[in-house]
Parts: sequence; structure tokens; C-alpha cells
Amino acid sequence: MADTTTLSVSGARTGGRRRRSTRSALVPATMLAPTLIATGVVIAFPVVVVLVESFFDVRPSHHPGWRWTGLGNFREIVSDADLHGVLWNSVVWTLGSVVLQFLLAFATALIVRAALQGRAWTWLRSLYVLPWATPMIVGALSWKWLYEPQYGLLDNALRGMGLDRIALPWLSDPHTALPAVLVTNVWRGFPFIMVMLLSGMAAIPDDIYEAAQVDGADGFRRTLHITLPLLRPTIMLSTLMSLIWTFNNFSLIYVMTGGGPAGKSDILTTYVYKNAFTRFDFGYASALSVVLFVIVTLGSFAYVRLLGKDALT
Repeated sequence: MADTTTLSVSGARTGGRRRRSTRSALVPATMLAPTLIATGVVIAFPVVVVLVESFFDVRPSHHPGWRWTGLGNFREIVSDADLHGVLWNSVVWTLGSVVLQFLLAFATALIVRAALQGRAWTWLRSLYVLPWATPMIVGALSWKWLYEPQYGLLDNALRGMGLDRIALPWLSDPHTALPAVLVTNVWRGFPFIMVMLLSGMAAIPDDIYEAAQVDGADGFRRTLHITLPLLRPTIMLSTLMSLIWTFNNFSLIYVMTGGGPAGKSDILTTYVYKNAFTRFDFGYASALSVVLFVIVTLGSFAYVRLLGKDALT
């Protein structure tokens, strides 16, 4: 009888622990459920729709409904003559922007760090962050007016210095449209990388620099052999995020040039938009979006592999 009672009590305790364990496991899932549902509705569902739509011919201006085309949209991508120029523009736009952003950000971070060490010009940090804090549309319109050929500040300043030959219609010239917008993107994007680099520099002990200085290393060598190697994880993270943002950037180019003139400043995102909402070829635009997603995913993976796993630690 006693054994039976002991087993019953033990079973009750085990069952109670199991119920408490189940409830404890359900609590995080219950708390995360609203976020997971919202993510599924806002992100996952549209991605699935775009993926499915890429296999159909969806052109409301030509015919109603969806018509199965299989890989037809992807075959059209291969034969699209305009897409070659768009892809080249995307490469120039992305790599050019991020390389210049990093160089400007690194130089600025060194200046700000040196100034802050002397407890002078503490307002520099806030001043340099202003371009990043400025709304995208506001910054794009400001630079668009700056580039305006008749009343813009840039061309008027060049004419005032007697450089009339250099005063160009920057955003309407096929040769200068993309570089002009690229400069705007560098202006807007470098503060983010600068702040990331400053936070990384703050984590480097001063003792390392002092020891290197005692050993006779000048400022350039200390930067090359101490600052840059120790900033490698920060550089990887900040430039990777900037690469993704820049490659997917739409607003800046669309506001300043609309992809013109004659598509000379089109990148993949603006080209997708034009196919979807100008030509109303939603199936082809969906296929382009799938290609865009694949490029970003594989490019990010290759970039991380290129810098090495130690850059993540």
C-alpha cells in the first residue's frame, strides 16, 4: 500500500513538472506569435507571391488574369539587351558608393577620434551624422536643386570661378547622371560607417598604440598595422550593410533622375519598378525581383567568405 502511494505521489510530481515545463515552453512561443504572424503577413507572404508570379505572364494591359509561362520570364531576362547596362550601372553604383563611403568614413573617423581625444570639437560627431539623419527624400531633393544647371549652387559657383566649361546639366547628361547621384549617396551613407568605425576604435586599448609608438611606429604604421586589423569585424559588418542598402536603393535615384536620361542611371531596383508600374509587366518584374534577391543573398555570402570567418568574431 505504501509503495502504491509513493508511486502515485511520484507520478503526480513528474506530471506536474511536465505540465510546468510545457507551459514554460509555450510562454516564449506565445509572446513571439504576434511578431511571427506579422512578419509572415508583411514579408513572407509577398515573397511567396512574387516567387509564384515570376512563373506567370501577368500583364493587365494585354490580357486578364495570370497565364502560365514557366521559365519564360527568366529566359527573357537572359535576352534582355537593356538589362546588361542596368546590371553594369548597379555594379558601378554599389561598389563605387561603398568604397568611397568607407574611405571618407575612415578618414573622418580618424579626424574625429583625434579631435575627441583632445576634448575639442565634440560637436564634430553630431555634425558629420547630419547627412545620415536627413530624410532620404529631403536629401535627394536638396542635391537635385544643387545640381540644377541654371539656378543650382554648383554650376553658379563654377561660372563665378570662370569654369563655364565644367558647368554641366549634371542630372540630364548621360555621362554624369549616375556619378552625380553616386556622390549624393556617398554624402548620405558615409556617416553610418563612420559611427561604426568610431565605436570600434573606442574599443582598442590605448596601451597598444603607446607601445607601438615607443617601438618607433609612426601614425601611418599604427593605423595600418593596428587600427585596420582590429577594426576588421566592424569594417565587415558596416560595409556589408552598406552594400545591401546601396544595391537595394531606389528612392535616391528615382527622385533625382528617375533612372534617366534614357536609362543611363537605371539600376536593378528602378528597372524592376519601371517594368512593374510603367510597362505593367508584373510577371517579368517578379522574375527580376527573384534575380535581385539571389544576387543580394549570394553576394552577401561571398563577401563574408572573402573576409574570412574571423571577421565575424
